Amino acid sequence: MDFGGLATTREFQAVILAGSGAKLFPLIDEKCPKAMLPLANKPMLFYQLEWLETAMINDIMIVCQEEAHKKINSYIHNVLNVSERYPNSKVEVIKAKGSGSASADALRHVANRIKTDFIVMSCDTITNYPPNKLLDVFRIQSPTFTALFHEPLKPEGEAAAKIKDDDLIEYVGIDHSTCRLLFAVAGDEMDDELPVRMSILDKFPVVNIHTKLRDAHLYVFKHWVIDFLAKSKIQSIKEELIPLLTHFQYSEKVLKREGVEKYLMAPSNFDQFYTSRHQSSTGGGFVNATRSESMNKFYKGELKESEVDDPSTDFHKHIVCTALVAKEGFCFRVNSVPNYLEGSRTLIKTINAEDLVPRSVERGKGCQVGDSLVGDSCRVGEKTSIKKSVIGNHCVIGKNVKIINSVLMDHTVVEDKAVLEGTVVCSNSKVLELCNLRDCQIASGVTLEREVQGKGEAYIE
Repeated sequence: MDFGGLATTREFQAVILAGSGAKLFPLIDEKCPKAMLPLANKPMLFYQLEWLETAMINDIMIVCQEEAHKKINSYIHNVLNVSERYPNSKVEVIKAKGSGSASADALRHVANRIKTDFIVMSCDTITNYPPNKLLDVFRIQSPTFTALFHEPLKPEGEAAAKIKDDDLIEYVGIDHSTCRLLFAVAGDEMDDELPVRMSILDKFPVVNIHTKLRDAHLYVFKHWVIDFLAKSKIQSIKEELIPLLTHFQYSEKVLKREGVEKYLMAPSNFDQFYTSRHQSSTGGGFVNATRSESMNKFYKGELKESEVDDPSTDFHKHIVCTALVAKEGFCFRVNSVPNYLEGSRTLIKTINAEDLVPRSVERGKGCQVGDSLVGDSCRVGEKTSIKKSVIGNHCVIGKNVKIINSVLMDHTVVEDKAVLEGTVVCSNSKVLELCNLRDCQIASGVTLEREVQGKGEAYIE
């Protein structure tokens, strides 16, 4: 592939983790992997690629399970046609070994390909938060990592309870004066009390503790972190790596136990570490760091390591973890069916009104479509009402049908007088006449017989 004017040196590389998404069953299957799940009639993967293009990131790796590789690779090169859409970018789809269910394992799989500071994001992270704001904090303050947090979606009606139950509370501690992330603890790890170490309070007397923030699974890391991760047994980025790195900020004992000094002192990371820390020392309340004369001589080969003054250095003072909260635009994760439905409605609001219903749609007399997105070449029968829903391409909807807060994927059929509320109908499925479905999911290729009354059901073949 010819990448034209692709730069020979890159500031950041990006890794998109395209995991399995078990909580989205039966919306996903072997024919539709998680990254390809349509969201507002575009595969979820489209939104991460667009965000990275806005950020001018031109070296992107998509790590997926073996069974999803063919589908994703075909979409990238044949449907999206990245060589034309992103002419200055290199986009590679990489098969992860094993199940690929562990985020850290997937990242380890591409560790030898990562040569710079790097961005990690999940394929279910959907945001238009300005990437320059996230990256500029990383550039200016030069932390170990910067993480993006967001507030949960605000659903309407009964959907609110489902999303609240699905997303466990997270206790997130941030010093907003410096953007320092001090801890992020999942609610299921807590008892009745939230213990806060005195070592945190000694260094950060003012800590804002949030319970309404969620980890967006979008991080920017220093390069040395991939070296550390590659040699560790960490399985989860969110549940293990992020808490451990935040712990390094105020626990020299833990830092030394994990042997972090050797990664920071490696020649490939050490110059970068000190240069960036020096550049960021004048802002954000961060400590200046200068390399000693003996350390300079060590890297020139004039001294042995044992002769270096304080070879360990107080690295824990320079392990800095930062966090931003996405307060503009939208930011959410499609990690459950309720979030999928609410995320679909969120994206509808971002589309121009004239683009919601294309001219190729055939609309029967008395048909009403409000706050909804309808795909190409659909047929909608007489006196049918569609509200706050997404209809895929080439769908056929009969007469006197009511569709509310629902999603119909491509090539679905809904026959006369059916009622769908809070329901997802996957591609190539049929809902026969007089069915009444509420909060249901219908897997791909399923035909639901007439007059079925369902609530909270999942229909699979």
